Amino acid sequence: MLKNEHQKPQDEPAQPAARNAPEAESVERRHSARLPVIKSGKIIIGNSMSQGIFNCLVLDESESGVLVDLGMLLDLPEELRLQVGNGGTYLARKRWAVGTKAGLEFLGEPMVSEDVWVQMTKIAVQLKHQGVCAAAGTLRGVQFFDNAALRDAAEAAESAYLRLEALLTNR
Repeated sequence: MLKNEHQKPQDEPAQPAARNAPEAESVERRHSARLPVIKSGKIIIGNSMSQGIFNCLVLDESESGVLVDLGMLLDLPEELRLQVGNGGTYLARKRWAVGTKAGLEFLGEPMVSEDVWVQMTKIAVQLKHQGVCAAAGTLRGVQFFDNAALRDAAEAAESAYLRLEALLTNR
């Protein structure tokens, strides 16, 4: 059989895709799974003397970052702050931006604003005086400040309290 000079021989391995090919760009590089969400957010650029605050939607999130849609074209700086919902504020790095959307990587744990710190302090007092279930209910009302570790701890404490109460009253 004659070989067409534009055909690759059957026994040659296929060459890897070029780095700028769409298939190469779509390779998943995240360290944790993304979850689709729709949450309000605020992008905070600058410092307290001169800052800009822009509303955005958080479209998906993972432990290490988020996808946001600003609804307008905005030249984001490399580092910024992102406040998600009614809770966590993160220092974040812009990983990419296309059109109105941007991928942001969290740089560390969420920062706690003064308002959230005041609310958390009040809930700690409630925990001491009214108990675990009351504090967990209040935390649910503020969606655990969008803090997964706080949610897990509160739910575990509430569950343990309810199990202990059941064991003590079933005698």
